[in-house]
Amino acid sequence: MHDEVLKMGPHDVGGEKYLQIDTEDHGMTYWEKFSNGLRIAVSAKKIITLDELRLTAEKFGDEYFQMEYFERNGKALTHACLNKKLLTDKELIAGKKRHKENFTIPIIELPDPKSIIHLHDGEPHTHSRDDFQEDEKGEGPPDYFLEMLTIADILTEKKLIKMEDIFLKIEQFDNQYPARGIDVVTRAWVDNSFRDFLINDAKNAIIDIGIKLESFADIICMPQSDKMHHLVVCTLCSCYPRALLGMPPSWYKSRSYRSRVVYEPRKVLEEFGTIIPDSVEVKVHDSNADMRYLILPQRPKGTEGWSESALSALISRDHLVGVRLPKNVI
Repeated sequence: MHDEVLKMGPHDVGGEKYLQIDTEDHGMTYWEKFSNGLRIAVSAKKIITLDELRLTAEKFGDEYFQMEYFERNGKALTHACLNKKLLTDKELIAGKKRHKENFTIPIIELPDPKSIIHLHDGEPHTHSRDDFQEDEKGEGPPDYFLEMLTIADILTEKKLIKMEDIFLKIEQFDNQYPARGIDVVTRAWVDNSFRDFLINDAKNAIIDIGIKLESFADIICMPQSDKMHHLVVCTLCSCYPRALLGMPPSWYKSRSYRSRVVYEPRKVLEEFGTIIPDSVEVKVHDSNADMRYLILPQRPKGTEGWSESALSALISRDHLVGVRLPKNVI
């Protein structure tokens, strides 16, 4: 681990020296999607708030830095549920054991390939042993996922949440939320009155076109221009307009991005392949629990007369965070 990590607390890392950013988004496993859906369902019902989860995670000490984002959040949820006596240690252990057994797959001895002879195009044919090897390692789910399943079972039994709440969030983050921000931007590109509304009062402008944000946080829209380039970060944790962009990419949650972008934004942008001229000012906006940002890119040149649907193919989430710029088509 980089020595600089332990010089600051787990949150508010802006300005900390750190390593190069892995700009690839590695996506989410099903374990992570379920953990995220459960956490949101629990927070939405005010059973355990996001602030309570953060406070719990901060108490992990050095262990905080050894865990990945979703494992850390999952473990914080487990501790918070135990502290609030929503379940007992005995129930947690029993539930994890039960769910782990559901993932146990028997090991089957593979046949000797030399003993299997059949005809291919009328000729005797045998297989190599590689033909019988499975591609997956069969490692099974991580420990924290078993805890998430157990918590979901118990909270459902107590009628505090419903399993449907979790699966609905998984569906929304996979298939609905990621397209919303793009829809907002393309509307602003073709409708100047909406663009003005969005820049002046983003949250109400977005609601006005029928998008339910499902969040108390305010939304601030920052338009890119020839003189100013806007860039978004959350030095606190991973505050992000999720109801507009889906889940934040893995690099956005990384300590490298969160720390470095506040003091060397141009260098960070270069790692994403984005070169900003010296004549253009770069402004970094730090999100928080009460305020999220949406970047409005400039409309690419050569797209006059294009429909919103056609324009949507030119932009992605990264443009709406500010780390990349859409390309002109001329």
